Amino acid sequence: MLVDILIKNCTVITMNEQRQIIKNGFIAIKDDEIVQVGDHSELAGWQAVKIIEGHNHIALPGLIDTHAHAGHGLTKSLGEGGVEQGWDLMMEHIYYQSTTPQFWYAEALLSGLERLMFGVTTGVSMLGSSPRFDDLRYADAHVTGMREVGVRDFICVGTPNPPFPKRFRHWDNDKASGITELGYQESFAITRRLIKKYNSTGNGLTFALPGPSFLGQRKDLSIAENIEVNKTMNEIALEFNTQLHGHSYAGDIKFLKDNINILGPHIFTAHVTGISDEEIKIIADYGVNVCSGPSTSAFIRERCPVIKLMKAGANVAFCTDASAPDRNYDLLPKLRIGYRLHRSYYQNPKLLPPGKLLEMITVDAAKALGMSKEIGSLESGKKADVILINLERPHLYPIWMEPLRVVHQASGQDIDTVIVNGKLKVEDYQAIEIDKHRVLRLAQEEAEKMLVRSGFSHAAKLPKTNFWKSVSY
Repeated sequence: MLVDILIKNCTVITMNEQRQIIKNGFIAIKDDEIVQVGDHSELAGWQAVKIIEGHNHIALPGLIDTHAHAGHGLTKSLGEGGVEQGWDLMMEHIYYQSTTPQFWYAEALLSGLERLMFGVTTGVSMLGSSPRFDDLRYADAHVTGMREVGVRDFICVGTPNPPFPKRFRHWDNDKASGITELGYQESFAITRRLIKKYNSTGNGLTFALPGPSFLGQRKDLSIAENIEVNKTMNEIALEFNTQLHGHSYAGDIKFLKDNINILGPHIFTAHVTGISDEEIKIIADYGVNVCSGPSTSAFIRERCPVIKLMKAGANVAFCTDASAPDRNYDLLPKLRIGYRLHRSYYQNPKLLPPGKLLEMITVDAAKALGMSKEIGSLESGKKADVILINLERPHLYPIWMEPLRVVHQASGQDIDTVIVNGKLKVEDYQAIEIDKHRVLRLAQEEAEKMLVRSGFSHAAKLPKTNFWKSVSY
């Protein structure tokens, strides 16, 4: 049989229902699907346009990042050491009042390329730290950039965090061209427009979801207003048959349970820190999906009770929450951060086995996105998202117990081959369809322009005090 791509002689960690590992296996790909995964003894008769030699490589399904923020690629490290008005307010000022479509395009190119090089073939992108909802052209620019890179992207727009109204500034040729003020209800219409325009488009690479900043309750809105936001965002998700995404913290899940009957497996929400045992039970009973970022500031302030959630039966994925202020899109090291945090808390070195950790960024993450039938494992009929980890590196030898090698020692920089939706995108550590130097140059230019427009050039400099020879800022 003639296929487009044939990967052979690799160790295939399938992540299928049996969690089968094929020591000397092959993967056959035609168009955008996996045709066959099998042992080398079954290779007779297979021919391919492109043959990839996988000797001393591990094949895994493309990694899935269930929570991150568009825009953050060009605001890394800003405000290190503390920001007078607060980091969230600085980000809102930057994204709402100091960005152009070209900024969002350049940021999508940069973050998309970073994902791709780290083997993250599917990722969620909230449009801003708290989503920008005034004009669809910023989402258009983001989608254009992500499509050029060729990763599978879930863009989210919805109601941002209060207070309201929000102020948005537009720029033409680096000159301010006016201010728009909008209340929370104006976010409803543009969310519908975004989903109608982009969901399930781009040859299976672009999806759009309602992504309000919060799922739950915020103190700057009345109870009735909080109910209206959550209810409307959920109605949009049901209308377009999509998942619903946001941030939730202590008390938010209970608020939803007590005030609005929207909880269900179509919801995947980030952080979920500081929650009570009652909320853990609610999450498990209703099938709500949790995205925990072990390297996030939210986790530093309060824990996400990952172990209790899992023992209660909840689906939990690890995410990056990338990439500002202090993170990146490399999911593999997040696994190590995650298990060490939870093992340390319980003083139990047996928690979160490497097999479970791999599930959290593949099959469990696919479930959170409602994509279990399409992605998350290497098996016939699934979308052809495949990554190869090159084991010919000192820190990955000796070669045995491959899932442990991936979790304990590997990073995204060990991935030398990436296939997304059946297309070879990275070969021998190089992106083959995108000009990396153009992306980096454009990203630097747009980031510097943003600093001038926002007045935050000083935020891109090292802190003047307590940076050296100090234990705290």
